[in-house]
Amino acid sequence: MNRRDSSISCEQAAPARIGPIVLAQGVPVREVFVFLFITGIAVMVSAFINLMQPYVFSEMIGIAPERQGRLAGQLMTVQQAVVLVCVSFAGALADKIGRKALLVFALAGYSLAAVAYPLAGGVVTLFVIRFFFGIASSTHTASGPPKFYDYVDNGSRGKFMALVMIFYGLINILMVGVIGGALPGWLNAAGYDVAQAGTFALWLCGAVGFGAAIVTALFLLPDRPAGPPPGTVRAPLMARATSGFRDLTRNFGRILGYTRTNRRFGVLLLTSFVVRTDEAVVGSFFALWITLRGAQEGVSTTEALAIAGTVMALMRVSSFVVPPILGPILDKVDRLFIYILSLVLVGAAFLAAPLVDSVTGWGIFLLALFIGHAESTQTIAQQALFGEEAPADLRGTAYGLLAFFGTVSVVVVSFVAGYLFDIIGLTAPFVMIGVLHMIFSVVALAYLGVCRRRGGADSPLEDGAASVGVSG
Repeated sequence: MNRRDSSISCEQAAPARIGPIVLAQGVPVREVFVFLFITGIAVMVSAFINLMQPYVFSEMIGIAPERQGRLAGQLMTVQQAVVLVCVSFAGALADKIGRKALLVFALAGYSLAAVAYPLAGGVVTLFVIRFFFGIASSTHTASGPPKFYDYVDNGSRGKFMALVMIFYGLINILMVGVIGGALPGWLNAAGYDVAQAGTFALWLCGAVGFGAAIVTALFLLPDRPAGPPPGTVRAPLMARATSGFRDLTRNFGRILGYTRTNRRFGVLLLTSFVVRTDEAVVGSFFALWITLRGAQEGVSTTEALAIAGTVMALMRVSSFVVPPILGPILDKVDRLFIYILSLVLVGAAFLAAPLVDSVTGWGIFLLALFIGHAESTQTIAQQALFGEEAPADLRGTAYGLLAFFGTVSVVVVSFVAGYLFDIIGLTAPFVMIGVLHMIFSVVALAYLGVCRRRGGADSPLEDGAASVGVSG
């Protein structure tokens, strides 16, 4: 009897698996797929709004083509400025109250933006929408990605991120590339005018996002944030606020101190100034480039949107190619080396943009495949390296701090890119991103060289060690 009870106890203690992926202790498989679905919808809604933005400019508000690049850059600048202010505090808040509530808020915020975007009567309203979109983006950044690291055993981080990329790729290819890009054209062919077609397409996207928020509230397991034991007498509100602020600043100090003693995490912090800029430029300017260049080539806005949707779908094809290959490799070799190599690949991909001479030819599709594969490599390598090196008890704060520094550069890059787009050329923002990635890959190697000469070591925090995994 005792032997049987012991056997049952061992079975209950064994971590769950998804094929070769070993999950963290106590994490059920169902929870992982619920989380993948709802965060995939969040990414989809955000991507679809970016895809539809040139359509809104041209067909609903009537922005002159020569001003659209600057406007796109300024809107992204406002959005990322809000993220800059909010994201680090959202990360610390996620560590305090749990990430489920913030994820519900993010999905609802994205969905409201999708519903409001076609109702914007002018440029000022677009800025207001992007302001609130930035708040939603802050809570998504703080509540979504950090939970990936709670779900999986360190030895399976590469393979798990491969699963994440494939899942996201499926949702985005179907919902953005196949359906989303063609939806306004289908609605227009059904008898709705061009403006109505765009409006209904965005509203349908918002409805999907609201549905995902409901699924999150009902089916995602609650977090277990750190807090006082049951029965503890709560301090007055002002004292709790003061204590919370001290904890927040202390956590930031611990992360920065950890960076000084762990060169691998130091590379992540250093390169955080560039790794988000490529996504921002793709989101703001790729569809806009196709729309405006398509107009020069005699392509209608609806047709250009369909091409942009296909291009976005091709970018996501990398989710089925790169992760299954790279995921297992990241669990066996030095993740830092792959990460730095990915910066070089992204730089080369963006520098290839001026080689495309037509948005209706094969060149634009090859470029999309190149950028998609390079960005997928960068994303999965960064996430796997972060999961390995970030302090386990402060992942929300650490991710928020990296996102804060990354957003600083996105704010500047977005603003500059808009003017480059209008003044120099439609591919100028892409060249700028390529150059920045090349520069930061060299800077990262130089930083590692300096650390080695000084005898730097990778050491954990005193009271919250990072996971131990592949060593560098």
